[in-house]
Amino acid sequence: MMLEHKILVFFHISLWVFWLGTDLGVFLAAKMSENSSLSMETRSSVLKLGLVLDRLPRTCNALIFPSGLQLIHGIGLLNVPVWVLSIIWLIGLAWVLIMWRGFLNPGTAAEKLFEKTNMPFSLLLCVGALAFAVATMTVEAFAAPAWLTVKLVAVGLIGFAVVPLDRGFAPATVTFATIAQSGSTPELEQQYHTQLQPVYGWVLFIYAMTIVAAFSGTVFGP
Repeated sequence: MMLEHKILVFFHISLWVFWLGTDLGVFLAAKMSENSSLSMETRSSVLKLGLVLDRLPRTCNALIFPSGLQLIHGIGLLNVPVWVLSIIWLIGLAWVLIMWRGFLNPGTAAEKLFEKTNMPFSLLLCVGALAFAVATMTVEAFAAPAWLTVKLVAVGLIGFAVVPLDRGFAPATVTFATIAQSGSTPELEQQYHTQLQPVYGWVLFIYAMTIVAAFSGTVFGP
């Protein structure tokens, strides 16, 4: 049992590491794609690389909540019913499956299914994590240390932030495609830059919440 717990701890920490590490690569790729002094081929290649890297933080996002709940349930910090834990794992794994089918089959119904379900899954993560956070403060059976409540709130806010991030990035990709097909103009470059600014804001917010969640769990947790 101790070995299983250690493996799960390693898995959970690895999710945070790959999430933040690869997402920094996505952020830098998007910034570089704004550089109009580079060739269009270079800018397109960099942005494509960023979109490939983006698959890892999205995968980590889907698995961080079920793996975290499994950990705190295993050490007795939060008495999560087994059937609830099972449902949460099934949702997380279904999200990953739909996600990767979409990634590996561009332009097909699988990709469209991922695009349609990603936002609902993100909101489900937000509601689920925040509901557990509220329960730790209001329901005696779910009473938990403050650091765990903070971590759950941070994870829930990450789930929320993914929604405006994706909604904001979609029009930016359309503008970038226009630049690639029709050629660069100052107006299009400014439009692309302007559309990306709120996206960067949400990305930085997610980084901040990721650090808060990881810090609270490692420094104040068991």
